[in-house]
Amino acid sequence: MLPPPQPDWALFLDIDGTLIEHADHPEAVSIPADLPARLQAAQRALDGAVGLVSGRTIAWMDSKFAPVVLPASGQHGAETRLAPDAPVVPIPMPKWRAPLEERLKRELASWPAVFVEHKPLSLAVHFRAVPEFGDAIMERVTRLGEELDPAVEFLRGRFVIEVRQGGVHKGTAVAALMKTAIFANRVPVFFGDDTTDEDGFREARRLGGLAVAVGPRPTQQADYRLSGPVEVRAFLSRVPQLLEQTAS
Repeated sequence: MLPPPQPDWALFLDIDGTLIEHADHPEAVSIPADLPARLQAAQRALDGAVGLVSGRTIAWMDSKFAPVVLPASGQHGAETRLAPDAPVVPIPMPKWRAPLEERLKRELASWPAVFVEHKPLSLAVHFRAVPEFGDAIMERVTRLGEELDPAVEFLRGRFVIEVRQGGVHKGTAVAALMKTAIFANRVPVFFGDDTTDEDGFREARRLGGLAVAVGPRPTQQADYRLSGPVEVRAFLSRVPQLLEQTAS
């Protein structure tokens, strides 16, 4: 069982599969109406130390969780906002990014149910509707990417293949955020559900923090586990009250 939050915790939250349920299409997800308020209340209770670390873009986060604005990292570490009032800083545009998207759209046309999610600095190939072809799709995506740039990284998640710049991931995002005034000298607690969150788990634990796995996916790094987004949202709702009890 996840222990009560402590005043010196810093929460790092994945989104899909962690804060919200997965959907068949990335834009078909449902954002609970009270989720922004829950995030904002936890942010206030922890003196701002709540961050979003996701494959989504930061612009998407801001639009879906308005009016709350959080420190954030998007596109698996490819863009970062170190504080709510700070600018979004992206990595340089990868040279492989645009040509690989064109190749993937052309090469994957034989699987009509497979689609390439456009992200400014990374890509995601979704195959939820045809999981039986996952291995073949992974082989083709990897081959096409490596022909363009050997440094491209491919990470297979839950019915998705994430294509990202080598050396940039959720762990590097956590490391950058933990150096800021908001997060410094706190205990990082990373919540995530998928393969791409393993880097975040690893960095949080390296810094003396905790890894909280969400859902049933096996992992060797989880210190604790929550059953799904419903339980994560319930935990967020209790953060202000539990911290108040700790202080008293």
